Amino acid sequence: MKIAVLSDIHEGLNRKKTETDILLLLRDSLIQHAPDIYIMCGDMAAGPEKSLNLLNQLQNELPNIQILYVHGNHDIYHEDSTVAYDQLLKFKGNLGRGPIELNKEWVVVGDGGWYDYSLGSPEFTEEEFEIGRCSNFTWPDKLHAHWPEKDKEVTEKYITRLEQWLLEHQGKNIILVNHFVPFEHFIQIKNEPTWDFFNAMMGSSRLGNLAEKYGVKKMIFGHTHSRYHEEYKGIECICNPLGHYPNEWVLDSPKEEIYTAMKIIEI
Repeated sequence: MKIAVLSDIHEGLNRKKTETDILLLLRDSLIQHAPDIYIMCGDMAAGPEKSLNLLNQLQNELPNIQILYVHGNHDIYHEDSTVAYDQLLKFKGNLGRGPIELNKEWVVVGDGGWYDYSLGSPEFTEEEFEIGRCSNFTWPDKLHAHWPEKDKEVTEKYITRLEQWLLEHQGKNIILVNHFVPFEHFIQIKNEPTWDFFNAMMGSSRLGNLAEKYGVKKMIFGHTHSRYHEEYKGIECICNPLGHYPNEWVLDSPKEEIYTAMKIIEI
C-alpha cells in the first residue's frame, strides 16, 4: 500500500504569492504519484470553511485516493475553535471521527492536537506563554484561534482521546498522525529569545510519550516548516510540510515543488 504525505499546504497564502492554483497542482501531483492514501496533517488553509471546501473538492476529484486529514492551527481559526473543530469533522477522512483501519495489520490513529508549552524554553514563564507575545510579535493563534479552555487544557483533551484510540488498537501496526511536534528532537533551538520563545507553541512532549508508550510504528506530523524523515526512539518520524513560498521552498516552480515535496512511503 502506497501512502503520500504532504502537510502545511497554506493554500490561500501560497496561491496569492505564487499566483497559481495550488489545489490544482496538489491534485495533479497526487494523480502522478498515484498513492492509495494521502495523509494531510493540517493547515490546508485559514479557517474551517475554506479548509473543508478544499478537502471536499480534492477528495471529489480523486475518488481513487483516500484522503486522511487532521486539522492544523490555521484550519481552526474562528471566533470559536470548538465550532471550527466540529465543522471540519464533516470531512469523511477527518481522523478526529475515529481511527481508520487500512488493512488487517495497519491502522491510522490521529487528531489535530495542540500545544502545552512543554517544548518551550525554561527561560520564560507559563504566564508569558499564555499571553504569547515576545519582542512586539504576538503568536497568531492568540489572535485567531479561540478555544474556551487554556492551551494546556485543550491539549489534555486531545491526549485523552488519542490514548483511548491507541489502547483500543494495540496488536496492530499504528500510524499516529497529528499536526503538532511530538518530540523536542525536532525543535530548532537558536539561543535567540524571540525564536526560542515561540517553540512553546510547536507541540507537546505528551504526544511523543503516547507514541512511545503504545509502540507506534510511524508518527506523522507537521506545523514546523522543516522536513524530517528519520527513525527516533524506534519510531519512523515523518514531518513533510510544503510550507510558505518562497523562503521555505526548495524550488522556484510551484508545480515542481509540490511534486517533489510529496513524500511516498509504503506499508
